[in-house]
Amino acid sequence: MPSTAARSLLRAALLAGLAIPSVAQAQTAAEAGTTDDIVVTAQKREQNLLEVPLSIQAFTGAALEASGSREINDLLDSIPGASSVSRTAPGFETIQIRGIASGTTGDATVGYYVDDVPFSIPNLQLAPPARLFDLQRVEVLRGPQGTLYGQGAMGGTIRMVTAPANPNEMELRGQLEVSSTKGGEANYAGDGVVNIPIVKDLIGLRITGGYERMGGFADSNTLNRENINDSVSWNLRGKLRIQPADDVTIDFTAWHVDNSLDFRNTMDSVDPPLIDTVATDGRPKFIDTRLNLFAAVVNADLGFATVTSSTSYIDHILDFDASFLSIPGFGTGVLRNESTFKTKSFTQEVRFADTSDGPFGWIVGGYFSSSKIDSQICLSLLLPCTIPFSVNINSEGNIKSDAFAVFGELSYAFMDDRLVATVGGRYFADDRRTSGIDFNTGQFNAQSDVFRTFNPRFNLSFNATEDFLIFANIAKGFRSGSFQTQAQADSAAAVGVPVGTSIDPDSVWSYELGAKGRIFGGSLLLDTAIYQIDWSNIQLQSTISGVATLSNGGDARVRGVDLGLTWRTPIEGLSLSFVGNYNDAVFTEVLPQLVAINPLAAPGERIPSVPETGFQVSGDWSFPLGDGLTGNLNAAYSYRDLILDSSGLASDRVEELNIRAGIDLGDFKLQIFADNLLDNRVAVVAGPLGVQPNVPRRIGGRVSFEF
Repeated sequence: MPSTAARSLLRAALLAGLAIPSVAQAQTAAEAGTTDDIVVTAQKREQNLLEVPLSIQAFTGAALEASGSREINDLLDSIPGASSVSRTAPGFETIQIRGIASGTTGDATVGYYVDDVPFSIPNLQLAPPARLFDLQRVEVLRGPQGTLYGQGAMGGTIRMVTAPANPNEMELRGQLEVSSTKGGEANYAGDGVVNIPIVKDLIGLRITGGYERMGGFADSNTLNRENINDSVSWNLRGKLRIQPADDVTIDFTAWHVDNSLDFRNTMDSVDPPLIDTVATDGRPKFIDTRLNLFAAVVNADLGFATVTSSTSYIDHILDFDASFLSIPGFGTGVLRNESTFKTKSFTQEVRFADTSDGPFGWIVGGYFSSSKIDSQICLSLLLPCTIPFSVNINSEGNIKSDAFAVFGELSYAFMDDRLVATVGGRYFADDRRTSGIDFNTGQFNAQSDVFRTFNPRFNLSFNATEDFLIFANIAKGFRSGSFQTQAQADSAAAVGVPVGTSIDPDSVWSYELGAKGRIFGGSLLLDTAIYQIDWSNIQLQSTISGVATLSNGGDARVRGVDLGLTWRTPIEGLSLSFVGNYNDAVFTEVLPQLVAINPLAAPGERIPSVPETGFQVSGDWSFPLGDGLTGNLNAAYSYRDLILDSSGLASDRVEELNIRAGIDLGDFKLQIFADNLLDNRVAVVAGPLGVQPNVPRRIGGRVSFEF
């Protein structure tokens, strides 16, 4: 571990006296004794968290709201081996887990699910633009999940499980929050949910909504404006549950999300935060993300097995108009980036999972998806995109994907169910087609390919005691191939990189040994794993003259250790936690042409966007105040090592301290908080077009109510 990280770790240990139970352990102080009772469905069936023989975390909905987590990126400090690759805007974010990072283009290396609905945008590595309110839980599976979750889940899978409608009880609750960002504008947000039993025991309706305005904190000298990067996000979700019998449920979901950011969160400097930009056409620049998600999920108990049918449709738009004045290698000038990506996706999955009490266990299923992304891309140096032959990229096109898979797992329990062996596999085929026109050359391009793979998994778990589980897992992960524009291929070819418009698939093999459970009389919860991942035929992103290109650039090896600890101290209501990761992710083989333009992407060098170390130490103290009131105090200190981008530019090391204090009045809860209390200004991500900083110190308060 680097000396800087070691010093930060010591500092964190000294802060542990303040600490709270980390969200990574999925509990608040009031829930400190219930972590092992959390039920998850990560393996497509209900299991207690500590019985799942995988590296998995579960964040309860109550813990998410208590910690102030608003989006998936807010959880990354609590997930061993996870970090942000890019935070361009709300809804325009990319995440990596366990070192499987390859820039922001190409399909995602992390699988995302909303309930049973896969969220995937072809050729873009985007996390769902969802707000973390009124969820049952968030489940994070670290390591490849190719068997049950399919292509793209090479680094892991993140599942957001929304709260279902309840046909039996009325519920009304919400929260209001106001805060101020140092050097910026005020922020305010509100969320609410109402659950209505339409027909008792038969039909329930749940409506959840939220609005958030985050004030800007960056200035523009060229426009003579302050706080220009303000954003507005709102969402509305409706859930309808029909329960015609005790063993049958039908859930319908409709969810609309709308995020809008003025200008961008990629800046020229961190302190002070400056965006050197111009409104080249008289309009302010923007980044907008909109999502419409519709789903129907049917669950039925057939006696010998449960059957689940999940049908979904996603309509997603990413639309942005950005400009830069400082361009590496070109000096000062206007670099325009005006692009729109529209995705429509339909998926259907049916699976059966056994419910017997015998030694055999099994699950089988089938999956189909049909998706299409329409893109309009204009990347122009100096001149408007409307002028022919003036741009680096000026194209329109689409990528279509029709994919299907069949999957299954079989397990057998030995030694009175203490030793369980599991073997599984998934066959996947993706028929992809692309067509488009390059307005610079007038050339029309069309091509197609079929990408196939078989992804096996082998798992062996042993209950050393009733409270302690040891497991070994070997699994393959897979990401489908894709396409890029001729202009992107030409940019790579101009510097000698042999790549065309078709990109081959890449894959990983993971070897993992882990342990989890309660030790020292149940006062200490342990969750740890060591792993090695071999990554082949990487879809490696390079930025050449401002153009992001993909190529199957080489191979890599990742070795790492995850560690999570939660100590229920002898002091009533006080818990301390630690979660951390060490990750050695290096290239083992790289195309010489790529090494020539980027010597840091060479054998033995670290994979871009992957920190070597990261940890969080935290704790929570809940205590009675008398007259039925309860107080709570919590804090979390997080550290993340620096990362490199694909051109070798280094970000800063990130250190933040967050503190929250509140009073529980029963139906009402009051809370004050300070995020980034020490106002440590750093570049979370650094790249050729600028830096993406963390948010300056934010101080505020929240009131929550429930009836």
